[in-house]
Amino acid sequence: MLLEHVNSLQEKIEVLLDKLNETKVMNDSLVLNNEYLKKINNELETKIKIIQAKEKQLKIVSALSEDNTDKQYFKNKIDYLVKEIDYCIDRISI
Repeated sequence: MLLEHVNSLQEKIEVLLDKLNETKVMNDSLVLNNEYLKKINNELETKIKIIQAKEKQLKIVSALSEDNTDKQYFKNKIDYLVKEIDYCIDRISI
């Protein structure tokens, strides 16, 4: 009787240990997924800030002058700056 009880306890312990290992694997996977999502979120937030800055600059350019030559100059300048920012972000991401 006592031996049966001990065997039953051992089986239950093995089942619990298996579940613990499965939980650890799942936890590790979730941690990696969470880190990946945080990285993606940070990249998207950076892109949003860049787009908002570009939008603000375009509004300023539109308000500055009605002359199309000036607008084109400022748009080209802004595009250049945005490309430089994108390049810097890519360099940081490496």
